[in-house]
Amino acid sequence: MKNNNYIKINVILAAFGMMIASCTDNENPTVETPPVEEAYIELNGGGTTFPNMVFVDLSAEEQVAVRRDSWDFAFSNGTAFQVLINGTTGAMAYETAYTAFSEVDEAYVNNLKSSGSLDLNFNNLSGILRVDNPSNPLNNGSVFGNLANNEQDAKVFIVNRGESGADTREWKKVKIYVSNNKYIIEHAPTNSIEVTKVEVSKNESHNFTYFSIDNGIVEVEPVKEKWDFVWTAGTSSTPYAQATDGTLAYFFQDLVYHNIYGGVGAQEILESDLSYEDFDIQDLQGLNFNVDNRLTIGSNWRSGGGPTSSPSAREDRYYIIKDKAGNHYKLRFLSLTTGGERGRPSLEYALIK
Repeated sequence: MKNNNYIKINVILAAFGMMIASCTDNENPTVETPPVEEAYIELNGGGTTFPNMVFVDLSAEEQVAVRRDSWDFAFSNGTAFQVLINGTTGAMAYETAYTAFSEVDEAYVNNLKSSGSLDLNFNNLSGILRVDNPSNPLNNGSVFGNLANNEQDAKVFIVNRGESGADTREWKKVKIYVSNNKYIIEHAPTNSIEVTKVEVSKNESHNFTYFSIDNGIVEVEPVKEKWDFVWTAGTSSTPYAQATDGTLAYFFQDLVYHNIYGGVGAQEILESDLSYEDFDIQDLQGLNFNVDNRLTIGSNWRSGGGPTSSPSAREDRYYIIKDKAGNHYKLRFLSLTTGGERGRPSLEYALIK
């Protein structure tokens, strides 16, 4: 009898041990959080001076605010080696004919400043040549273009780090090239040949790795699957016959870029075609989500105002957003302000499927 009890106890203990082992193997199970079904958000743009860019994740009802002037360059983590300047501060860059920092002296830079070539304003008719393509810079052209594969061939650029809605910062001489499958950035003051050299590695979890001349590598945008669009001030463009290539570059306060490099699509819908309240799952059929132009929302969500009226959120349109996970949201902007303060727009959205 005692032997039988002993055997039973051992069996029970063995089974219990297997259960513990099983729990240990799965102690960190993946738990999927269901997407947010509807929400109202006031974006933290920072107020009237709009210092922040704000990344929004609709499915999590989360926003991340980052100062626009916290970075200078965005290094692509995609297959190709490409780099962007900070369009959110109105940065511009000029390619010199030289490969040595010593060949570009302060007098050269002062002449460039006097010419107005690196001023982002309506008087600079060739400004579009000194900025990244606003709608899709990785595919349609960036001012740094194709990067050299060695230091000797890399050209020196003069970079105006941007003064649009940002404090004035000193211009820099910059070289960027590729070596051993890494980015190399070299920079120096415009009145010096004392060069700082930094390696930048790719990080596949993010669209870009961000770099500040003042602070080195910095965190800016969230993981690429964790944001759908960013509200920011930034460089935009408009057709203008007198400008170079018939396009005028200018700075705009209320831009919305959707995350085309993270697989997010967007489509504008007019209320005259179908109201926001009535749009439902059956209306998704036939939509062509734009994944090539990050300015699909852009500045279209707001009116520009005029001498006798202030800018305001347009009530005649809304947007359908398809995120990387396949969630479809309808979204509309409600105001440019919160409590009457600019730089704090509000919006609402609802999950369609």
